[in-house]
Amino acid sequence: MFGEDFGAADTKEPRRYGEALRSAAAAVALAWRSSPGSVTAYVTVSVASGLLPTAAALLVSRLLDGLTRPGDEGLTTVTLLLIAATLGTSLTVPLADFLRGQSTRALRLRVQDELFDGVNRLPGLRHFEDPSFLDRLRLAQQAASSAPDLLVGSLVSSVQAAVMLAGFLVTVFVINPVLGVVTLLLALPALRTQLTAGRRRAEMLRDTMNNSRREMFYGSLLTDTDTVKEIRLYGLQRFFSDRAGAELRTVVTAERGTEVRNLRQRTPDLLLGVAVFGAGLLWAVRAARQGELSIGDVSVFIAATAGIQRGVGQLAGTASVAYQASLTFTAFRTLGEVPVDLPLPAAPEAVPPLADCLELQDVWFRYTPESPWILRGVDLTLTAGTVTALVGVNGTGKSTLVKLLCRMYDPTRGRILWNGVDIREFAPDALRERVAAVFQDYSRYDLTAGENIGLGRVDRLDREDLVTEAATAAGIHPRLSRLGDGYRTMLSRVFAATGAAGAAEGELLSGGEWQRVAVARAFMRRDADMMILDEPSSGLDAAAEQEIHDSLRELRAGATVLVISHRLSTLRDADRIVVLGEGRVAESGTHAELLDQEGEFARLWKLQAAGYEAGDDAGAPAEPTPVAAPGL
Repeated sequence: MFGEDFGAADTKEPRRYGEALRSAAAAVALAWRSSPGSVTAYVTVSVASGLLPTAAALLVSRLLDGLTRPGDEGLTTVTLLLIAATLGTSLTVPLADFLRGQSTRALRLRVQDELFDGVNRLPGLRHFEDPSFLDRLRLAQQAASSAPDLLVGSLVSSVQAAVMLAGFLVTVFVINPVLGVVTLLLALPALRTQLTAGRRRAEMLRDTMNNSRREMFYGSLLTDTDTVKEIRLYGLQRFFSDRAGAELRTVVTAERGTEVRNLRQRTPDLLLGVAVFGAGLLWAVRAARQGELSIGDVSVFIAATAGIQRGVGQLAGTASVAYQASLTFTAFRTLGEVPVDLPLPAAPEAVPPLADCLELQDVWFRYTPESPWILRGVDLTLTAGTVTALVGVNGTGKSTLVKLLCRMYDPTRGRILWNGVDIREFAPDALRERVAAVFQDYSRYDLTAGENIGLGRVDRLDREDLVTEAATAAGIHPRLSRLGDGYRTMLSRVFAATGAAGAAEGELLSGGEWQRVAVARAFMRRDADMMILDEPSSGLDAAAEQEIHDSLRELRAGATVLVISHRLSTLRDADRIVVLGEGRVAESGTHAELLDQEGEFARLWKLQAAGYEAGDDAGAPAEPTPVAAPGL
């Protein structure tokens, strides 16, 4: 998959050729679906362009022979035809370029749609947290942007070269059959050499894709607004630029080594071709002196042998480019064949409102068969309409549990039931429509303020009243209203928003303000059955935190809520508090019950209480911001 078979062993060459042919056929079919008219015209003009050099050479021969025979009355016609052939040659080049551009533009649109379709059809996160898949995806993206156009262009150029080559070969065969056969035989090793060169380039591209991705990553850190402050503070510019340079040097070294090998193997073919041309030219000169060839014959022979060399070179070169593009295009072509990381039901059930409970039964999970278990038999019931708080030190599986509830992954063992139905019986998108979440690692989109909130319910993105209502509930409406262009202000300095007054500079929010925007985005789904709040107020001060929790309390009325927080004081009103430890439910109960048990929750509570007492002793306010317990 993704071209892993265009690797090393020569015994795989037939398989690689077959893979390349399938990819080439897929690319041509894609180009045809994108713009059949442009492709047809492009091929027609290119074939005509391939015929014209042979016609011009024959006309020159006829003209030269006519000049040596006084009284030849057909010279005017030959001259006019030669002018027409020259004009045709001049016009077909820009016309072919224009038609190829038309085909390329239509192809780019179609390729982008199919690339996104191939990515969007993967419903879970497993592939996107797999470095090897990301390397292959990057290769598919590169191939999608260039390979189809290269393949179509190479195919048409090959047809053009073949037509020109055939015309000149016929001419040489007529003059000297032996030389024609030798020239034809010489084309075969040259073609194989070029195909091998294309394979090496494709292999090099695949093998250095990880280096290319890293080079892009290190380079992006030096300009990303989220990292540039820390990079400047700690003086990391040279550190990351050196790393980017090291990765790029690895790629450049691999490219150079590949091209040196290709040049070394191509040189004998080039020298042999020149030798054959030289031998033919010597023969033609001798034959002309002996009266066996006319001046016109010599001229057409010279043009034909040079044209054959050019045609063989063009055919081999385009075949090499096409072969390389075909092998890399395999990554794009097979993107739609990547198995989905979540099994999808053939006839998915409709997702009903969560009227009973959401239940985890003996849920085990690990990310790969070789990795350690994150969850080890979790049994947990989230009763509809209640608030369950989840507590645990780092690494106990809280974030993993959230991914499972959103069905970004499926349990390795066990099951999750929605009103008694395994959530694997639902379509993932339909299930997620009934879930709202504020993730700890919430996203900051380089979009306008209104769009950042409205994405929570994208079908209502243009409902300014709902966006404003969500922002008000999250306590961020006053701040967004004061922005230069209000909710139309771009929350980024990367792009500029275009309003009534033209391009406007974006504005930046603080971390706490961004967190309120993320909460407002979740508020757009106030009708959700399940609400997951993963540290929804970690970046806020005590007053803002209380305001957010008051809003959340109003928002989550009637919803089934799972809240994760390191600030245990915010969980006191939860109907039940669950403590995760070593991948299992270690404790469960109300706030008071867990304190009475004097277990892990009580220990963490006392650690935070000690933070309060330390603040009071130092003359701090009566209600200081809670101190997170170590490791939370």
